[in-house]
Amino acid sequence: MTVKQQNSFLFPLAQWITDIACRIGGIPSAKEWQQQLREKTRQIEQIKEQQQALYRVISKIRASLDLDTIFQTTTKETCKLLRVERMAIYRFSEDWGGEFVHDFEFSQPAWQYIEVLGQNTVWNDTYLQENQGGRYRHNEMLVVSDIYQASLSQCHIEMLEQFRIRAYATAPIFIGQQLWGILAAYQHSQPYQWRSLELTYLSQVATQLGFAVKQAEFLAKAEQKARDLEEANQKQQILYKVITEIRESLDLATLFSITAKEVRRAMKADRVAIFQFAEESHREGGQFIAENTLPLYGTVIDRQLQNHCFADRFLPLYLQGRMQILSDIDQHNLTDCYVDLLKQFQIKAQIVIPILKSQALWGLLCIHQCSAPREWKDSEIEFLRALAAHFNVALEHADLLNYSRQQAAQLEELTRLDPLLKIANRRYLEEVLEKEWQRLKREKAYLSLIILDLDYFGRYNNVYGHPAGDTCLIKVIQAIQSVLKRSTDLLARWGGEEFMIILPHTEQQGAITLAQEIQKAIKELEITHPDKPAGSPFVTASMGIASQIPAETHIPNDLITQADQALFLAKNSGRNCWRIAKVQVA
Repeated sequence: MTVKQQNSFLFPLAQWITDIACRIGGIPSAKEWQQQLREKTRQIEQIKEQQQALYRVISKIRASLDLDTIFQTTTKETCKLLRVERMAIYRFSEDWGGEFVHDFEFSQPAWQYIEVLGQNTVWNDTYLQENQGGRYRHNEMLVVSDIYQASLSQCHIEMLEQFRIRAYATAPIFIGQQLWGILAAYQHSQPYQWRSLELTYLSQVATQLGFAVKQAEFLAKAEQKARDLEEANQKQQILYKVITEIRESLDLATLFSITAKEVRRAMKADRVAIFQFAEESHREGGQFIAENTLPLYGTVIDRQLQNHCFADRFLPLYLQGRMQILSDIDQHNLTDCYVDLLKQFQIKAQIVIPILKSQALWGLLCIHQCSAPREWKDSEIEFLRALAAHFNVALEHADLLNYSRQQAAQLEELTRLDPLLKIANRRYLEEVLEKEWQRLKREKAYLSLIILDLDYFGRYNNVYGHPAGDTCLIKVIQAIQSVLKRSTDLLARWGGEEFMIILPHTEQQGAITLAQEIQKAIKELEITHPDKPAGSPFVTASMGIASQIPAETHIPNDLITQADQALFLAKNSGRNCWRIAKVQVA
């Protein structure tokens, strides 16, 4: 027998003897050791794969800062990781009841037809409510392998049966030190023995979910704060713009229009309107005088309103500066008649701000939400409160400034008018003559001038006295004004009983015709003049006429000189007549 043959015979024999000895001694054989080693290796690889899968799940959860994505990722990936039939997230409310987070659960395809947990499902556990979270507050899990073997209450079992839950494992979710909710794994088909590694993974995912939610909520708060600051900044800019417009505008219609437009833009409201009380209504009626509204909703402009209970119920509060804030008109115990009134204008929520003037209620600034009820923000209310304070002051200022403007206009008018005859005085005539001269020079058009002097008027005053003389002048002026038809023609007192008439766009013949009509109108007055040396026994006038196209080589005073020379000719011709300038200015 060769050595090789001997070895092939002896090795199996030795192995057999060794195996017999191991069995007798209770020691695993080499084959068993190999099998155990392979099993351990497979388990280690499986754990490694699961650990890697867990890390991938955690990485996906922590990768997002959006809560919706975090919840969707957690339920979907954890369901696959644990190979369970459903995952869901439950969130506690302040009273330790709670609900499944809507639309954020995941189930295996075979169990998707079961009623969804996270679809408006409120699940209030009396034990959790009474114990403020129970075991979960101490970071303990709840594991049930079979709901019928876990000593659960009948009502609890019935609740679980509603969703065909047979076994479940739940782990608490903490945000910082605060219990936020529960991460739940469910089995529907049969009881399930939860393995320690699965429970460890479930707990780790719940912990990471808490970190992710905290981070996302922190970011959401930071973003909301940034949005609030941006919104506040926009409101401040709009408020500054409105205040600037309010202070610069003296026209109340413009003031109201700007306010309504900018406030609606700042508030993103459906309508902003300004209501004014009728003075005779005793604050029981009035109308909307300005608005800015979306096209979808009807106008309220010029709508007459009557509310007989207003004065008793609201007037004292509005006089104190109180605002009416309604988030939902059906939830504020308003009178039926008031609700009906609001619904006429499609109003579902509103803010009403009193507008005060001289400590009296002048009107209301109304912000309407017509599309739906609306919870008004504190920042919005403060914005309106600040605006109202400026608006009330601006209303007072607008009245004062308008009054001042009217007074100034009246004063300016007085400085331009002759106090007795209420026609232009010499200063204003010179201003107008200069402007017309320059205008007609550009247009290359004719400008005519008539100087009129009442004949022997000094003697009239000597006989009748100055009061009678003033009366005579007034009558003569009225007669002249009846002849002047154009708004551009200007009659002015040149001095004493001398008057001047500016006639733009009038050639010499037109001026002559007008002088003849004036002469006729004065004659028809038949004002007796007892001390005239000759001619008509009535008050008459002499007139000088000058006409020319203004030229660069001359000045307005040249025209006055020509008209004055023509008047001199009329007086030397026996008076009660008109003459034209002998030398025409080219």
